[in-house]
Amino acid sequence: MYQCDNVNTSYSVVPMDLSTPIWMRGPGEATGAFALECAIDEMAHALNMDPLEFRMKNDPELDQQKKLPFSDKNIKEAYRIGAEKIGWSGRNKLPGKLQDGPWLYGKGVSTGVFNANRGKASVKAILKADGTLLLQSAASDIGPGTGTGMVLIASKVMDIPVEKITFELGDSSLPPAPSQGGSATLSTVGSAVNDVCVALKSMIAELAANANMATTAKYVDVLKKNNLPMVEITKQSQAGSEREKYSMYSFSIHFVSVRVHSLTGEVRIHRIVSIGDSGTIVSPKTARSQMVGGAVGGIGMALMEESVIDHRYGRYINNNFADYHVPVHADVPEIDVHFINKPDPYINPMGAKGMGEIALIGFSAAVANAVFNATGKRIRSLPITPDKILA
Repeated sequence: MYQCDNVNTSYSVVPMDLSTPIWMRGPGEATGAFALECAIDEMAHALNMDPLEFRMKNDPELDQQKKLPFSDKNIKEAYRIGAEKIGWSGRNKLPGKLQDGPWLYGKGVSTGVFNANRGKASVKAILKADGTLLLQSAASDIGPGTGTGMVLIASKVMDIPVEKITFELGDSSLPPAPSQGGSATLSTVGSAVNDVCVALKSMIAELAANANMATTAKYVDVLKKNNLPMVEITKQSQAGSEREKYSMYSFSIHFVSVRVHSLTGEVRIHRIVSIGDSGTIVSPKTARSQMVGGAVGGIGMALMEESVIDHRYGRYINNNFADYHVPVHADVPEIDVHFINKPDPYINPMGAKGMGEIALIGFSAAVANAVFNATGKRIRSLPITPDKILA
């Protein structure tokens, strides 16, 4: 994340009277980024430096741990875009100096990072004489719009309207694909979609040549000329040796503007700007939804979500949606999402990297840093509740 020539880190696993958490966005990274990004903010303040300038100054050119160049990284550009959108130039470096009546104002920034993965998957393509294309893979969709992304990839490669393409998934009898997780589905299954479509085009071109047709002939005409109701092909796709030469990550920058009530300690998030640096954006609409969803989850992580246990009996007190607080519409402000949208030239044929995790990773730290800028109080445990601010 940051250039640091002299560093030694260690960690210990401490048994606690808590259940093992279940999966979430960025398990491990989301909580770790809170500690790291708050510490970076503290260091910048101790040096009397703008925290954004401090981050840019320490942005590494190489992955120090792997000793490899990054396959693609545009963090400094993301910093500049986000700073302009949030109005960072109006931020006061001294905390607690911007106030309107009882409300204190502050801005914070943080960075998120997650490994850009690509696994192994297979896809079957069936092109019919009516011009429709069916793609099949045993992938799953837990909400990010997997089918939409796959159809858009196929449409671009095959030059077929999206209305004529169907992506069938969620059935273990279909060609194998990994379970959804690790921000890797689009990169993994999308690569197989790309490769099977390229192979399908080659097959159609060969059929056209055998029928003395031009290579530019329409797919429908080629199939009819060859008296074929359909053609099908299955391709497996996986990464090569690129990861041995490059360090591959997705990045996010979160800017947050908050208001903190000086008498009650209430924190209201006024505005959010999130920048995603995750290669080519295949599906802009669902990509934005990913970032918005991560921001909303980040609001919950930063300000309200907490499991409360009665240690007399080892039972949860707030094990229902009445007592376990999550963000509602009134808690969610304007969310401004932007993408760098530059292809990673090495990770896969689309140049696309995952973004499900980076939508959340680092967000809570941006809130905590904004609260410090507003109040001068450094909150080191989540959620940031009024009692901690007033303590």
